[in-house]
Amino acid sequence: MEKVKKLVMDLLPTVELNTLSSKAIVEQIALNIFESDFLKLREKEFFVNLPVVLQDIILIIDFDIELQMSGIIGFLENSTGNYFEETIEALYRINAIKDFKAMKNIKFLLFSNGIGTNTLREKLSNLSQYQVANSSLTHDKNVSDLLNEIASEADNLYLYRDDDNIFVSLFNYV
Repeated sequence: MEKVKKLVMDLLPTVELNTLSSKAIVEQIALNIFESDFLKLREKEFFVNLPVVLQDIILIIDFDIELQMSGIIGFLENSTGNYFEETIEALYRINAIKDFKAMKNIKFLLFSNGIGTNTLREKLSNLSQYQVANSSLTHDKNVSDLLNEIASEADNLYLYRDDDNIFVSLFNYV
């Protein structure tokens, strides 16, 4: 627990916390969270000991980055998929209701077909390190078709809506 406390203190100097806006706090975390010193914060044994608000900030930052870079399929297949359930809960807590509903629908699609994010990741482990692949090459036809459905549902996420910005919800929450 002391290790977690020290990492959090280093991530966010407490001297500044009471003077920073919620936007500045999120930006500070976003700037630092990918530094090698803080990568441990995403490991389950560290992550579960973080304050929920900090967990939510990290989850939303990771969700946004993965969506921007790889879309919903990349989010699900990559390590961010390890926190799929937690990300859905974070969306609810920050009151990003449209995104929460879209992700709940994606969860329903996955689990009603008996597929979890671990299953999606397992298929990727068969690829070589720099191999370029897409879902139709990595997964069988049924899973590939399901991922197309999921991608269609993901069109309802904030990234594809002009009237929404998930970070406004996050800033209000923080």
